[in-house]
Amino acid sequence: MKATIDVPDALYRQVKARAALEGRAVREVTIELYRSWLEDPGAQVSGPIVPLSGAEWLARWDELGAETARKAVDPRPTSEIIISERR
Repeated sequence: MKATIDVPDALYRQVKARAALEGRAVREVTIELYRSWLEDPGAQVSGPIVPLSGAEWLARWDELGAETARKAVDPRPTSEIIISERR
């Protein structure tokens, strides 16, 4: 059966890009999501994806950087590691 749905442009571009990276068709991803939603009757459908402002994006990026630094094996900055390995 064919169905036509309206998908926000930004959301569709994100889905299409990720599907392409995974070597999959958007149709295949859509069918998979429908099936998984039907298999879990308690599943909640989230609301619309709201783009982040520049400040919000930067704050999340900073948080990710701080988390990565905390989990790093070598706590030194990259520049120090490179300099020490040149010797």
